[in-house]
Amino acid sequence: MYQANEPLELALLYHLNSPVPKSYVKRVPATELRYMPEAPFLELPKAPGDNPLTELLRRRYSVRSFENKVMPLTSLAQLLDAGCGVNGLRQVEGQFYEGRNSPSAGGLYPMEIFVSTQAVADLTPGLYHYEPRGHGLHRVSEAVPTDFVEPLLQQDYIVNANVLFFLTSVFMRSMGKYGARGYRFALLEAGHQAENICLMAVQLGLGSLCLGGFYDMGINAMLGIDGQRHAALYCVAVGSY
Repeated sequence: MYQANEPLELALLYHLNSPVPKSYVKRVPATELRYMPEAPFLELPKAPGDNPLTELLRRRYSVRSFENKVMPLTSLAQLLDAGCGVNGLRQVEGQFYEGRNSPSAGGLYPMEIFVSTQAVADLTPGLYHYEPRGHGLHRVSEAVPTDFVEPLLQQDYIVNANVLFFLTSVFMRSMGKYGARGYRFALLEAGHQAENICLMAVQLGLGSLCLGGFYDMGINAMLGIDGQRHAALYCVAVGSY
């Protein structure tokens, strides 16, 4: 077990001691999941469904069978932009902050995105790092989605996905201001970016699958990050279906 003496070590105490479980508990029936079943219940008006966002939400679901089709490079660009693209500057109390398409505590943006690609038009297959400032890619290695099947717990649903989005966090960007709470913010922000990517996938006629189960050391090593100060938190597979 790791001991905690400062905020980063406290975050690592949880992060490094929350590996993939060796076994799973029995599923809880849906009838037992309701909170406050005895409390008075007020039925709400039916939510209107005649708006674009509601339609996207209804069409989003986890896809576990991707087709081997070519994705336009513009689609990859739109997915990355949706996740954490820069959309301007914000002025708050006389200070200017970078605005992006997903929220971040204090505008600190601890998240980074790596993409493993295959069958993307006009892009050599491999692993890239996305740079929001300038909206471009840095080549990292030749690792394509099929190379990640083993550290993704043999979840071979992703073998024909065009892109794996790995959402990683440089923890001290947030923790430098918020202490240990900054680690929690990083987890929340991974969810924000993943949902943006999933909804953009629906808009583009693509499928998505969010993956939170993986061998941390294996994924971090393949991404070329240390797994402590900078570590993988989440993965989203996107492709045709």
